[in-house]
Amino acid sequence: MLTLREATLADSPRIGVIGRDSFGPTLSRVLFPANLQNRARTDVATEEAEWRASRNSRRMKDGKKTFVVVDKLEDGSEHIVGFAQWETPESLPANIEHKTANEADIDVLPPSLDQDALRRLVKDLEVVTERALGKEGHSQMWYLMILGVDPDQKRRGIGKMLVKYGLEQAAKENRDAFLVATPEGKYLYSTFGFEQVGDEYLLGDVPHYPMLWKRPREAGEVLG
Repeated sequence: MLTLREATLADSPRIGVIGRDSFGPTLSRVLFPANLQNRARTDVATEEAEWRASRNSRRMKDGKKTFVVVDKLEDGSEHIVGFAQWETPESLPANIEHKTANEADIDVLPPSLDQDALRRLVKDLEVVTERALGKEGHSQMWYLMILGVDPDQKRRGIGKMLVKYGLEQAAKENRDAFLVATPEGKYLYSTFGFEQVGDEYLLGDVPHYPMLWKRPREAGEVLG
């Protein structure tokens, strides 16, 4: 049985594994390129999962809203099968102009990660967001930073559960929502009313799409 709950710091290792496995065919190829794999202290797969877990924990401590979907097994144990992490206006540092955090300068980075590629990715996100939304960016919105689903658990509605819940929380705060979609995720987000704002662009060699969701203006309007 699938249920959704808020994440805890103890969930970070599993979230790191799902993030690695979700983005392996796309951004992971750019961030952990073949020419740096021989620098790994252990192995690249382990380093990437640990880096993603550490980044998830740091973001949670910074107040980012993080939710997981768990599969409750017959023995009563939980198995995390998907997660979503949102940046909200309340989680931003007060009294500063909003900028996307340059995580290449914040986190402890493994030697197999291409730090220049990470910085370019963060900068590209800043530029694309400003072009789509203006200088204020998504600072007054719920921003979906990352969503990942265990590749072995697809077609169970996990991604839909996570998006729907996040948008319900945004609507309660009278906030719109913003994200940058991969080709795989674009259709899912469009079913919730996200619309592309601005042009398609490449992160690494993968097309991405800035997308905006407008909160329901009518009482009782259904999400998704």
